[in-house]
Amino acid sequence: MRVSKCGAPHEAIQNARRIIGQGQGWIDRVTIQPGGRAYLFRGFIGLTDWGMDELTERINRTGVPANVNSYLMWRGLADQAIGDYRRDPEPITIIGHSLGGDAAVKFAERLDAAGIPVSLLVTYDPTRFARTVPPNVERYVNLYQSSSVLGGGNVVQGRGFHGHYASFDLKDRRGMFHTNMEKFRDIHDQLVSKIAALGATPVSAGGEAVPLRIDIPPTASIELWDSGLLVSAHAGDTLPTLAATYHVPLWVLIQVNNLSEATALTKGERIIVPRYLVPIATPKPVSSHAVSNGR
Repeated sequence: MRVSKCGAPHEAIQNARRIIGQGQGWIDRVTIQPGGRAYLFRGFIGLTDWGMDELTERINRTGVPANVNSYLMWRGLADQAIGDYRRDPEPITIIGHSLGGDAAVKFAERLDAAGIPVSLLVTYDPTRFARTVPPNVERYVNLYQSSSVLGGGNVVQGRGFHGHYASFDLKDRRGMFHTNMEKFRDIHDQLVSKIAALGATPVSAGGEAVPLRIDIPPTASIELWDSGLLVSAHAGDTLPTLAATYHVPLWVLIQVNNLSEATALTKGERIIVPRYLVPIATPKPVSSHAVSNGR
């Protein structure tokens, strides 16, 4: 089902405005068209994975049909997805927790063998035996804890993968564990918004997609960027001015570029900036004077 902005479910619109839009007004210029199909997979002990059930319900409320199943059922559901896509091509989302994350990657692989794209693949703390991301995946998000015994899967890009890639290590996140990771509603908010916006989001967001690997600090907000973008510094730019220009936390620019806050940037120097894959206005440069006055 496709729903125009005027008829889109209130939750999807509000989440997209709050999370993806970043206050830049794109939601007022873009038609939200929830569409596609979503396939979710629980881990080994399905009864404890009620967070996946809750996420499935929320995705369904956006107008995107979603179902959740045991990780053991991935093969049959993949074959069903192949048939459904050939009859009616719609964006495909696959999400899995723990062994369900491993199953989600295998599901994507089976679709790849059939020549079918996956718009969004998300894994919650897959195991260390999870396979690599196949080349048919357009956007991949991994949420994992490198210290986890049950999960800890640091999934990497497979041969031929050229999509958008972002992996978030949550090992330092207070109160988050392998057994409750899929239950956090702030993460649900962002995933639901991404899925609802897939119909209005181009596969290519302009510029080279730079893979992101981010260690989330203990008290930082979890922001699920889709990939990185290389930007050229202007004369007088600093990491704080670029953080203000692109509306991203300073800590993430410091981390992904392996630079200190005080590093002097030269004109034309290439800096990685995390991005969401949404059509937003080109950011206007912020001067170092404005940043210092805003502190």
